[in-house]
Amino acid sequence: MTSEQALRRIRSRIFDYPESQAEQAMRVLAYLKIREIRQRECIEPVGPYSGMTRGELSKTRTCETDWY
Repeated sequence: MTSEQALRRIRSRIFDYPESQAEQAMRVLAYLKIREIRQRECIEPVGPYSGMTRGELSKTRTCETDWY
């Protein structure tokens, strides 16, 4: 299960957990949030038309709209 899927699942069920497991659920939720943010930062965005990253576009001396 990916971080995004696990985060969605725990967010939808967070209020269904009994009081004895509420603190544990909050710790897991905090951990999943940090993991998801870290994973998003690692992915470098690509352009919708060229499919290239900003660094690749600068090497070719083009911009995203040139590929449209």
